[in-house]
Amino acid sequence: MKQRGLLAVAALVVVIGGVLAGRAVLGNTVRLADPAVLQALAANADSLALAQAAWLRCRAGVDKASCYQQFFVRLAEQGRVSVALGALAALARKDRSVESDGHVYTHLIGITAFRPGSDVGRIFAQCTPLFQSGCYHGVIQTYLTAESGVDSAKVADLCDKVDGGVRHGFLRFQCVHGLGHGLEMIWNWELPKALAGCDWLTDGWDRESCYGGAFMENAVAAQPSHAPADLLAERGDSAVGGGNDGHDAHGGGHSHGGVDLTKVTFKLRDTTELHYPCTIVGDRYLVSCYQLQGGVILRMLNWDFKAAAAECDEAPEPWRHHCYLSIGTSAAGYTVLDARRSIRHCDVGDPGYQPWCIVGAVKNFVDVTSDPEDGLDFCKLVPSGPNRRQCYVAVGEELRVLFPGDAPTRTGWCARAPEGDVADCNFGAMVIAVAPPGLPLIPGQVGAATPRR
Repeated sequence: MKQRGLLAVAALVVVIGGVLAGRAVLGNTVRLADPAVLQALAANADSLALAQAAWLRCRAGVDKASCYQQFFVRLAEQGRVSVALGALAALARKDRSVESDGHVYTHLIGITAFRPGSDVGRIFAQCTPLFQSGCYHGVIQTYLTAESGVDSAKVADLCDKVDGGVRHGFLRFQCVHGLGHGLEMIWNWELPKALAGCDWLTDGWDRESCYGGAFMENAVAAQPSHAPADLLAERGDSAVGGGNDGHDAHGGGHSHGGVDLTKVTFKLRDTTELHYPCTIVGDRYLVSCYQLQGGVILRMLNWDFKAAAAECDEAPEPWRHHCYLSIGTSAAGYTVLDARRSIRHCDVGDPGYQPWCIVGAVKNFVDVTSDPEDGLDFCKLVPSGPNRRQCYVAVGEELRVLFPGDAPTRTGWCARAPEGDVADCNFGAMVIAVAPPGLPLIPGQVGAATPRR
């Protein structure tokens, strides 16, 4: 990932009666705490100065994360979604801790931005992909929890309102994935019911993306909760009794109070079975389940990556590589997007499945920033061999999501890879239809473990 330098922000001279006049030496905490000054900064979309204001206000606080949350919630309450996201991006360049909690903050912005009666498509369009697109997910979750009478028609039609006309594109994914989260929340974390709600979607790609959101919401619901569900509860939205947004796989842990387990009737976790809930759902859900289960296993094994890989080797063979993929996703979050450490964490377990650990890690790098360069930079650090080849295939697959109707752009990005890796990237990006020699890799083909289930 690109190195982010310290945010260099000049301070502001504000004319309170009207206009933001110019920039001077910043550092006056009192002035930046003045509500009138903050209003002027927001009105002028000055994200850099707002980031500095947030940093000065919260840096010495006992609970810096809560302070940041309140700051960005206020901006979102004013309808300044893009300004809030811009300020958050700038703040992350100044305060590294923001990256590990970034998805929570963007989720809060989306949750706050939508109110009953609002145009969900208009609010959704103001979000950006910042920090795993949490803003999009927050809007969808709040739409579902704020509106009564969720039924198959509402679920099936919602994403048609916000997808920009691209059926399997980036925005469509954010919507249907957010649906999975929202269905879990409105139905009190009853995972089987949420999955059945996802089945209302008529398109297979939509259903699979929705399943992923439901499993993600369930994946850490028994862990210390995230702020999004707490905020929904504070706002009085229906059917929310606690919980979290389930995105710890994408970043560091967040502790904001736990789920009220007395209100959740579905067994969220089985401490005697590391593969639960994958063991109690139908086969059609197991791809999405195991794409989260590696992270669940890691938590239960206290982040022992070697032991987690050994446990993934116990997964049923058709879904084993998805378990490894989840380990990679979690490695990227656990290391807070440290490429070299993430790669080392994937250098465990069966070599035939390690490439999919790399896939999970590199895709998370791209998902955080929506910048393919972060994926290309990651893959350059992977040693030659199957892991590196599948890494570039995965970057190509990410390009298909980011630029679904633009093959020339995908080609241009793949051309930035080292010469020997360009074809693998192009294959993943579907720029070329014929697989380069040695591709596609088949899970387990290198030193496959003996199936034990």
